[in-house]
This record gives sequence, C-alpha cells and structure tokens, in this order.
Amino acid sequence: MNAPRSAHALSYPPVDDGRWAGPLLRDRVALVTGGAGAIGGAVCALFAGQGPDAIVVVDVDEPRTAEVVAHVTSRGVRARGIVCDLTDEGQATGMCASVLDEFGRVDVLVNGLGHAVAPGGDFEATTPELWDEVYRTNLRHVFTTTHAFLPGMRSRQWGRIVNFSSVEGKRAAPGLAVYTAFKAGVDAFTQSVAVDVAGHGVTVNSVAVDKTLSYQVGYGRFPEEYDRMVPVWVPAGRYGRGPDIAAVVLFLASDLGAFVVGQSINVDGGTLAAGGWYRTPTRWVNSPLLVQWFEDDPEGAAAARPPTLR
Repeated sequence: MNAPRSAHALSYPPVDDGRWAGPLLRDRVALVTGGAGAIGGAVCALFAGQGPDAIVVVDVDEPRTAEVVAHVTSRGVRARGIVCDLTDEGQATGMCASVLDEFGRVDVLVNGLGHAVAPGGDFEATTPELWDEVYRTNLRHVFTTTHAFLPGMRSRQWGRIVNFSSVEGKRAAPGLAVYTAFKAGVDAFTQSVAVDVAGHGVTVNSVAVDKTLSYQVGYGRFPEEYDRMVPVWVPAGRYGRGPDIAAVVLFLASDLGAFVVGQSINVDGGTLAAGGWYRTPTRWVNSPLLVQWFEDDPEGAAAARPPTLR
C-alpha cells in the first residue's frame, strides 16, 4: 500500500500554481497614503491597471489628489480621494472610519506618507515640538492605519501592508537624527507585526527609498551642470522615478510577494549597497576629493550652489 501523500510533498516538474494569471490586484480595495505624491501617485496609477475593485487616494494636497483620482477613474476603476492631514490623529482616525463605512474593507494598505519635515541640523538645536511633528509625519500614522485595517485583513485571511521607510533609517544621516530614528522605527514595527500576522495570510513589508525624484526633494531641480554628478551619487547612473518604486510596491502588494515577510526592500539605485564608494571618471573610490576643500572661498562657492549641495 502506498503511503499517503504529504501536504508538503513537491510535485515534479514544478508548475505554475495559477496565482499570477491575470490582474494582480483583482477585486482588491487598496488605500495609498501620500497617494498624490510623485511616488504615491505612480503606485495608484500602476495599481489601476491590475484589476482592483477600488483605490482610495489619501493626501493633503487637494489639486493633486483630484488629478490622481481622475486618472484612476479614467482606467475604469472606482476611486475616492480623501484630502486630510494624517499627522492630525482625529483626521487620521476619521479617514479610516470613513473608508470602512464606504468600502467595508481595505485589502492593500500602502503607508506612503513621510517627510524629514525640517532641514538638517545639530540635534541639540532641535525641539520636542519638532520631534513630535517628525514622529507624527513618519510613524504615528502608520500605527493608526494599520490598527484600523489589520483586523479585517486577519479575519479575511488575506491582506497586504507596505510601509515606506528610508535608507536613512539604515545608515547615518548627519543632521537628521530624529528623522532617521523614526524611519528605523517603521522597519522595526514592520518586522514585528509581520511575524505576528504572517500565519493569517497577511504580509507586512517596507520599501526604503533613496535618490528618487519627488515633490519633496530637489534632485531634479539642480542646474544641468550637475547632471554629470548623478552617476557619481547613484550606482544605477540615474535618479529613480515613481514607477521604479511603484513596481516594487505592486510586487509586495500582490500574491507575487506572498512569501516575503517582514522585509525592508531597498529601492535606491544601489546607494546603500555602495557603502560609501563613489564612481569617478576613472575608477571607484571610497575617499573622493571634495572640491570644497580646494576652493579659495568655500562659503562663497557654497552659496552659489543649490541648497542641498552646500
């Protein structure tokens, strides 16, 4: 008599189990915070082509929110735009309640809101008020939305949460100690919740972004004379764009990423992996010669550069 076939037995040859046939988000309700940003908007646009039931776009910018909603609906997908400030706890909880009232569930939650809030500076010059603002902008709202939508995901035995952290939460960022602390907190929270709920068909992961064009950073606004520096700063040789990040978010938000649990995926063109190595016209170096050290008037020269390069 043949022994019963184990549920864990492997079939041969390997076969496609069919999970990836057709739209990757078929009939899902997705909510994207920071959804009208350059990256969040790209996430919404990519999701719209994957068969979702609805996409909820949450952002503080009303005109851009309307533009993203119009694009999603033009693709034949239900969309709702919610203009609110997620750093305000009352507005954040109200948004969550409103979405559950209208749609009954959120299957895919993308926590895309985040910002350094203030320019870099000495930690001792910061204030408790700034610490709280950075906390509410980068971490508190992640708690709020996850707390609201995770129970339904667990009960339905399917859900995806994708949080936005940053490479700045994984390395030193001089002058941005408070911001880096909360971005590291996003990854720590992601890991712990992910392990808690993985057995219930829910995955929680994060993406860590760097050197990507967005409304918040000035990379794309440098004068053309700085274009030749981009391959020095970014191993991939170019800045990232919203669709580059959106593709990774889609992977994590669909069944393609079903076995990825508690991971922080670097989507940074290689900046973190480079680990302090830079491409020069002749070779890679880890001790680049900074022209600022050889200028007769460093302060005057700095004043002539874009602010983030001073």
